[in-house]
Amino acid sequence: IGEDSELSFAGQYLSILNVDREQLLPSYKQILASLFSPSAMAYRLNKGIRDEDIAMGVACLQMVDAVASGVVYSRHPVYPWENHIIISGAWGLGPYVVGGKIAPDTYTVSRDKDPDLLQTQVAFKPVQLIIKPEGGIKEVPVPEEKQNQPCLSPDQIRVLARWAIKIEEHYGVPQDIEWAIDKHDQIFILQTRPLRLTSSHYHQELKRNIPRLDGYPILIDTGAVASPGVGFGKAFVISSEDELKNFPEGGVLIAKHSSPNFVVVMGKAQGIITDTGSITGHMASLAREFKVPTILNTQNATKIIPPGLELTVDAYSGRVYQGRVQELLDLEITRKPSFKDTPVYQALERVAKFIVPLRLFDPKSPNFVPEECQSLQDIMRLVHELSYQEMFQISDLVSEIKGTALRLDAPLPLDLYIIDLGGGLSDVGEETRKVPINKVVSVPFRALLRGMLHEGLQTQNPRPIELKGFFSVMSEQMLSNPQAIERFGERTYAIISDKYLNFSSRVGYHYGILDSYCGKSINKNYITFSFKGGAADDVRRNRRARMIALILKELDFSVEVIADRVEARLKKYEASVIEEKLDLLGRLLQFTRQMDMLMHSEKSVEVFAQNFLAGKYDL
Repeated sequence: IGEDSELSFAGQYLSILNVDREQLLPSYKQILASLFSPSAMAYRLNKGIRDEDIAMGVACLQMVDAVASGVVYSRHPVYPWENHIIISGAWGLGPYVVGGKIAPDTYTVSRDKDPDLLQTQVAFKPVQLIIKPEGGIKEVPVPEEKQNQPCLSPDQIRVLARWAIKIEEHYGVPQDIEWAIDKHDQIFILQTRPLRLTSSHYHQELKRNIPRLDGYPILIDTGAVASPGVGFGKAFVISSEDELKNFPEGGVLIAKHSSPNFVVVMGKAQGIITDTGSITGHMASLAREFKVPTILNTQNATKIIPPGLELTVDAYSGRVYQGRVQELLDLEITRKPSFKDTPVYQALERVAKFIVPLRLFDPKSPNFVPEECQSLQDIMRLVHELSYQEMFQISDLVSEIKGTALRLDAPLPLDLYIIDLGGGLSDVGEETRKVPINKVVSVPFRALLRGMLHEGLQTQNPRPIELKGFFSVMSEQMLSNPQAIERFGERTYAIISDKYLNFSSRVGYHYGILDSYCGKSINKNYITFSFKGGAADDVRRNRRARMIALILKELDFSVEVIADRVEARLKKYEASVIEEKLDLLGRLLQFTRQMDMLMHSEKSVEVFAQNFLAGKYDL
């Protein structure tokens, strides 16, 4: 279901010929399985068709023991204004005609009431497919005397042309018709489907007016235009379809014969050129559908075009130039099919209104509540903000427990209190209210403090003032939320155990949260770090955030930056590595103190990051 409707699926599903009764069920299963061939799946992917929207209907038809087979187009697929019928055919069964294995005979016929044969191109047809008496088909040589003979007589050509006109009149649109002639010269119409015409009056004018361009080497000046357009890229020459997996974005495919399996690269091809093939074949239909400039039946493209050569494909006049021909590329207006026309896009459009819109902007608004969520984006925004509020409530709650929080006695510009969950401190009496550093035995907290007290850091002195940065801070604070000013200089808390640390710090107008486990089990070890805020304007705060992110990425953290917020994660490392990273995070917390007002230019982002990584902490 889906084949020969809005999309062609030309040659993407399996057809099996001359099936006997014993092979009926296995053949049926093979056809069902062709839903998931690489080319069929690539076609659906490029067209935005979901697998669940596809089913396979299998038709069983009486086999025609054909002496000749082919295709008739009731209009020229590329130049429909010429009012011609195109007939292609070859000896034997039809798969070699539509599959591109050989070049078929091609007949151009007028659409008059009494059709005239306007042009005949007889191809060399060395092989053919025939049926086997025991079932199935096989390839055999065409008798030598028939290899260069036309497969249709003038009378048969006229009969096919009249049938094409009648079938088009019946359906009201141009038709793509498959036919066969048996040993008794009886003509069978095997199937018909709408013919997709990709051309326009613009293409008509281009075909008439594009001359040979001087100054550019012409590699090919023969061949049949199967899909109009102009493309430029490097030649990718294949001898086997297995090589398609290496096809580059923007390449030009060069092959001996056409194949509907080329659909796997049509989404990224700038052109297709083949030695043999027919404009009535399956691949030609696909090329027109994908709007890939395509020239077939050039005879020798694979012999004269080396791999990697830059080409301009003029699939209006049927020429291939060496190098880039900008004059031709400037003429091209053809675009790839729009994704907006696909079922996937239409489904996404329906559900997007429940996913994308963000209505909850301000966390301080009375409408910033679950009841106002109208999209997944709203839910994510709400949960994200509330999770941060919840994390800080830990320190707010413990700050009220006077007998539990012990102040750290250390030369740090922090009012730092410790909550020991067990095993984080040693030899601390019940009357103790200040804890010296040597009493801290928590592995992650000890590592963090080691970094914060690094001898190269200015732990007590304020940053040197940069005048513009100072005025940035002053103007920002005049407009600040009073609640934020009230929280200026609040206590910093470290909730610890022997292997665990939750460090939440409000220093000035920024806050940082660090959560870590550091033990013997690598799978349990982690660090999460968040940093947000500052006293300067939005631009300077964002610069500081990006500077912190650059440093953390160099320290192997996974990092995300949103405005002035940095979020970083590190997990599954040995305890020694976790300690090392915590030491560096301690230095980073001190290094970035009051730094937002120093971020006066974009250059400062990289300069300060490089200084930190080089161990130059004295600014």
